[in-house]
Amino acid sequence: MAFRLKPDKSVSSEIRRIVLRQLETAISELKSVGDPESDEAIHDARRRVKKIRAVIRLVRPVLDQSSVAVDKDLRDVSHLLAPVADGQGVIATLDQLARRYQDLLPPRVVASIRAGLVDRGARADRHAWTEQVLQTAAAALRAERRHVKEWRLHADGFRAIAPGLERSVRRARNAMMQAWARPDAAHYHAWRRYVKDHWFHVRLLEGPCANRLAAEQRRLEALDGMLGEHHNLVLLRHVLVTDSRVSRQQTAQCLRIVSSYRRVLRQHAQSLGARIYAEKPRRFVRRVKQLWGPAAPQHVAAPAQAP
Repeated sequence: MAFRLKPDKSVSSEIRRIVLRQLETAISELKSVGDPESDEAIHDARRRVKKIRAVIRLVRPVLDQSSVAVDKDLRDVSHLLAPVADGQGVIATLDQLARRYQDLLPPRVVASIRAGLVDRGARADRHAWTEQVLQTAAAALRAERRHVKEWRLHADGFRAIAPGLERSVRRARNAMMQAWARPDAAHYHAWRRYVKDHWFHVRLLEGPCANRLAAEQRRLEALDGMLGEHHNLVLLRHVLVTDSRVSRQQTAQCLRIVSSYRRVLRQHAQSLGARIYAEKPRRFVRRVKQLWGPAAPQHVAAPAQAP
């Protein structure tokens, strides 16, 4: 429950509290590398970095320019951790493929590909250990604490988050349109980034909105999961093309299955995205404003969703 604004506190103090909490927890998770549990902790740390960057984007219109430098430093940390953080997700996606297409993917083929992914992850872990990636990332996160403690917002209450919230929804909506128009990996990855921001923002606002954004949160979480699985399939495809341990014929079959599952995920994501973003950004922000604070009405109906 830590990643949400408390309704009885100023937004400025809550933003600092939440970001500092995420920084401290991320630093504590960057302790070791080389086993699945450690890699999962690194994945969680990277996720916390993404949460902080989402917070910055939400309040950037009322935050001083120092946040730009913090955001850039956090982006560098995220990129630094990516090779280790992404490994377990790709393996989980392969396991999902094996269950979904068990009639088309022989177990020995799956086992060979999985072994290759495990070896690839082990190489990433060794590189992270040799290059002291975790130490570098943790030091960078510690350095940001001083800057965050000095943050001051130029507005408070709903006015502090309204401009950033509208921009967040608009960027996700526009990215969805781009992905529909040009359904390639880059556009779907961009859409996923903005959907994740939107989801994190809704999570932040649940406290002041008395948990009345739960339906939006669930839909955004589901959409983020679909787009994350799609991204893992892109990574898996790259491994199959560049570092496959199975025959060319088996690789071709696996690539066809990956493409098929990507199409399924795109269809589901498009359907859910159409429901979520049928509501225009300004209208969404106005609805959230109605829900904001103790004087909010008990029931504010969401607009009719597109079929």
